[in-house]
Amino acid sequence: MPWWSWIVIWACLVLALLAMLVFSGWRLFRKAVAVFDELGALGAKLELLDAAITEFDTKQEQFALLQKYSDVQEQRRKVRDASLARKEARRSGRLDRGRALTRIDANSRRWFQAE
Repeated sequence: MPWWSWIVIWACLVLALLAMLVFSGWRLFRKAVAVFDELGALGAKLELLDAAITEFDTKQEQFALLQKYSDVQEQRRKVRDASLARKEARRSGRLDRGRALTRIDANSRRWFQAE
């Protein structure tokens, strides 16, 4: 075996090592970028949760026994009005869906396939 064959073998091994390192580095870089993207999304979700927690903390109410009767009565009236409004919205939605199902314009309907 000539002396230069060892140089060729070692050059090929070094090139293969460099290629493997570049390939591994590229994969690691792509994974790191994906992790940072996910961390950004997680940060946005945590901001929403933090805002919800602060909103929840500020909306904590006192016990009704410790409040004035007029305040409790006003609060109960607001809850009842909101409940009735939601109930009416659901009822009107059901009525609209029912009207849409029962009112069919027979003149604009296509009854048979045209060939």
